[in-house]
Amino acid sequence: MRGLRFGVLGVALELGLGILLAGCGSPAAILHPEQLSGDRVAAMAERELEAAHPGLAAGQMTCPDLPFRLGASVRCARTASLSHGRRVGMDGTVKVTRISHGGRLHVQLDRSVSWIGVSGDQVADDLERLLRSRYRVVPRSVSCPDLRGTTGATTPCVVRIGGHRIVARAHVVRVDAATYTTYYRFVTPKVTGGTGPNRGLPSLLRALRHGGFGS
Repeated sequence: MRGLRFGVLGVALELGLGILLAGCGSPAAILHPEQLSGDRVAAMAERELEAAHPGLAAGQMTCPDLPFRLGASVRCARTASLSHGRRVGMDGTVKVTRISHGGRLHVQLDRSVSWIGVSGDQVADDLERLLRSRYRVVPRSVSCPDLRGTTGATTPCVVRIGGHRIVARAHVVRVDAATYTTYYRFVTPKVTGGTGPNRGLPSLLRALRHGGFGS
């Protein structure tokens, strides 16, 4: 994503791997694992990144399994959670830089953000507030997937009011790359022929006009 750039964010990890084997009358040998699990690599990388860079927003990394051989590397994805439900994605590389003395990894995040967006929980909270304030409706539940911060992107939210299931889409209208902010509005598709995801909308609207679902 253009306009979102960082300084170099990296850290070296001392692994302390290896099992010492010694037989009677034989020299000791150290066995190393053939690969490191992606979950382990991600957890270690995230922990050390946050420790080495105190100003870095807390996040979570995901990595594939990493072959434990000199020069081997994998690409990992990191998602940071900011205030007001903002989410920022950044990719990075984890590389094996030493296999002796327990092993060593180097973690290097890219200099540019790969994507921004809003958490599904934040989108659902915004939709519920809108229903309560504008329509005086208290929904039984509201659920939304995460919303990517790309102008024109949409994601469907499911609203349950009484016995009705309504689908409203969050539609991205503008993105502020400098502050990682995604602006969006909610759109309820028109109902045609009483079918589709909002076939219960006409009866719901009649109930609302008569105060059937007020708070």
